[in-house]
Amino acid sequence: MRRQFLILGLVLYSCIVNATARDLEAFSTKDFLKKILPTGCQPKGARVSPDGKHLYLAEMCGKIDQKTKKRVPTASIYDLEKMTLAKTLVTPVGIRKGILANTEVDFSYDGKWALIARAEGDSESEVYQNQGLVTVVNTKTQKIAKYIPTYGQGAKIIATRPAISRMRNAPQVIYVANYFSDDISVLDVTNLKDDGKLKGDEHFIKRVSLTTHFKAPIEHGYKIAPRGMAFSPDGKYAFVLATETGSLLIVDSVNHRQIAELAPIGNDVAGRALNLRHIVVTKDGSLAYLSHMRGNAVSRINLRALTQYVESLPQKGPDVVLPATLWNELLMPFQTANGPQNILILEDYPADHPNFPNKKWPLAHPNTIVLDPIQNRYLYVSSRTTTVEGDTSVDARVSGKIDVVDTQNGARIITLVGGAQPTALDITPDGKTLISGALIGAKLSFFDVGKLIKIYEK
Repeated sequence: MRRQFLILGLVLYSCIVNATARDLEAFSTKDFLKKILPTGCQPKGARVSPDGKHLYLAEMCGKIDQKTKKRVPTASIYDLEKMTLAKTLVTPVGIRKGILANTEVDFSYDGKWALIARAEGDSESEVYQNQGLVTVVNTKTQKIAKYIPTYGQGAKIIATRPAISRMRNAPQVIYVANYFSDDISVLDVTNLKDDGKLKGDEHFIKRVSLTTHFKAPIEHGYKIAPRGMAFSPDGKYAFVLATETGSLLIVDSVNHRQIAELAPIGNDVAGRALNLRHIVVTKDGSLAYLSHMRGNAVSRINLRALTQYVESLPQKGPDVVLPATLWNELLMPFQTANGPQNILILEDYPADHPNFPNKKWPLAHPNTIVLDPIQNRYLYVSSRTTTVEGDTSVDARVSGKIDVVDTQNGARIITLVGGAQPTALDITPDGKTLISGALIGAKLSFFDVGKLIKIYEK
């Protein structure tokens, strides 16, 4: 019944709003592009600071050190008011062959610390050999304050747990998804201090081993590849997306243990094979949006219903498997002009795209997603776009795209041209500036989405 009321509300709201994508037909990417700035090698993850003043960008293979002439991993900080590079931090080298270093960024719950993940390490790593780590940056001084080991490999997505409801003095807990070692590192940053002591072993709590009951379509050295993560608003549960299998893992984020696995979305539900890549949650915690790199789509689910279902389970543990039929109850269809759609397929490219103008392309590969922070109405979807299935090779001459989706009516209101493999994506707290980083193109694009939305909603 709750699901029916929510769908009815979305339908009524979409009837009231007179916005239409036709208002933007005369516009193209250049009309909303504010600025392009160079970045270090392979900008991977980006986050705007909670105060909206700076963007922190993780750069996997960084820059060439002018003194040593060797490549060093970096994280760049951009001044968003001036739209200029403010500072570049040199972080510890991970491995020389493969992913040199930094992948993703997030902030502590209190906003005092920027957290930058180094994916992995080897026996020659500068700090904490043979593992990933988190570089902690003091957001006031913009200097490195601490290194925290993850004891895992492939550290990528960082997620900050909300304050636990009804728990006094709840610690500030950080989860780090380890893509290659199929686990989660749990860090406690409650008592972080910028005290001159760089090694932060005491902030590591434990690793949460993840278990899957499903086989990935393509076999790699890793089985799960945890990627996107989000917490329930009360902080009690973490929802971890298994990129390889397409299943959804549920973790008790108070006791830090896996308590269930939701089976992958069936072809009968979606009409095509899907995996799960990234997740964003609405401010009220009622809905979660998912990106599906395998399947070229986005979807949304009733997160409250999933949480309630988990809480009602008579038993919880890594061997508990929730049936694929549950997706039928969780998926919240988009009320499109062609009727309700469980998923939105994003394979269309705009007229100004240099490679696929006004064409469909089956290797769009939607990846990073963000919601507009004001209304939670607009979903921004960054698609890497390749010419080879599975990202096994990359053509730097091929541009990606960023779709702007009106979640009230499922309309793709405009598609912006991105650089080569746009991956890093975030939006300012006022909802006016969207920032996209091109992984291969090493460019940072600033888009005036405040102007875009104003035209659409006029």
